Amino acid sequence: MEAKGRCARSPAVRVAALVLAAGVARRFGNDKRLHVVDGEPMLTRTLRAYRRVFENVAAVIRPREPDIAALVIASRCHVVEAQDAHLGQSRSLAAGVRALRDADALFIGLGDMPFVRVETLTRLAAALTRAPNRIVRPTHRGRPGNPVGFPKTHYDALTRLAGDTGARHLVAASPNVWAVAVNDAGVLRDIDRTSDVTR
Repeated sequence: MEAKGRCARSPAVRVAALVLAAGVARRFGNDKRLHVVDGEPMLTRTLRAYRRVFENVAAVIRPREPDIAALVIASRCHVVEAQDAHLGQSRSLAAGVRALRDADALFIGLGDMPFVRVETLTRLAAALTRAPNRIVRPTHRGRPGNPVGFPKTHYDALTRLAGDTGARHLVAASPNVWAVAVNDAGVLRDIDRTSDVTR
């Protein structure tokens, strides 16, 4: 029986998911969001996993990308356009957090990490539901990965980040991080080059 969204849909803690997909991907050579992975566009594969766990999922994209927006909508996710995405990942993150700020907690994932398992997302959502005041992040063989879950108390700090480093400094500075060990190398595996798809 599929455990779709059980933890993420708890009436006590509303956990949403935000997938960042507004990067330029210069190293990839073309739009990697559309690169076929296991028979479907990479971004579709990523969003499909999140939608199996979280009822409320949004993807942040650049402005004026009708083909990517259509892909997100077809995945039954919300489209968030980051008008200043060219200023770095932090601006995409801020736009997404503002769009989902009604949620009690928020997982932030990356569109170019299509191999994170549904079971892993379910486990992470359950952890954040049990400890809604802690940052939750997966680790695999001792290495920290993505997605990372943030309670609502961190939303303002997330919207104030600058540059292209995302939220890693915020996580590093927090004394209240729950590292959840998972047997899933997908939490470490981002796709920067075509060769990364088959490694």
